[in-house]
Amino acid sequence: MSDDSQVKSLARALQVLECFSVEQPELGPSEIARMLGMQKSTVYNILSTFQKCGYLVKNPQTSKYYLGLKVLHLGYIVNSHHGLRDMFLPYLNRIAAETREVCYFGILDGSEVLYIESTYPSQQQQTRNILGERAPLYCTGLGKVMLAYMPEEDVERVLSGRLKAYTGCTLTDPNVLRDHLEEIRRNGYATDNMEHEYGIRCVAVPVFNAAGKVFAAVSVSGPSPRFDPETIINDARIISSILQPLQHCI
Repeated sequence: MSDDSQVKSLARALQVLECFSVEQPELGPSEIARMLGMQKSTVYNILSTFQKCGYLVKNPQTSKYYLGLKVLHLGYIVNSHHGLRDMFLPYLNRIAAETREVCYFGILDGSEVLYIESTYPSQQQQTRNILGERAPLYCTGLGKVMLAYMPEEDVERVLSGRLKAYTGCTLTDPNVLRDHLEEIRRNGYATDNMEHEYGIRCVAVPVFNAAGKVFAAVSVSGPSPRFDPETIINDARIISSILQPLQHCI
């Protein structure tokens, strides 16, 4: 199947899900086929696939379908992200103001960091919307500082995977990365020395939940010449200090 065909198939499948609403919580294949102008057999195949994956449930009494718990779970994730963003935003604004650098907030998502918020110092306009972007853990400040505090088996799973070099500075040797993660734990912060993007350095600090597990991180980022050793230490101190009230309480 070509890329265009795959995109069209996915779009049709999502259109089927979007037919369900508060006014019409249960729908049958014939109803959806009429609503979308699709073949009934195509709609039935899509409904069956979503049912197998847990996104739809078939009512045995009416033979119609309704949204399943998987959809509810996705909604919970979205709401949780918005709640975290609202909670962290005042702190991110303070960090951006005191460091005079762009501040990023990301959460742990498998072997990647998911960026869910960014704030800019008052003298700098927003130049990039990173909401929803992802990046590998092993080559970003946010990612490495979370990776350093993850369980050993999770760390090894990441390091045993493909470690792509994004720049000439990317660390791709698992043994070098293991030593680097140990250094991060000693320091309490991570640096990204142009490992994901040329010309960009960042400093990142982990965020722990009430159970003591790392689940997020906050960083400041900017052009590499501005991040000398003294600035890196000072920015890490500022981030850690401002985030202190949020540590181990979420």
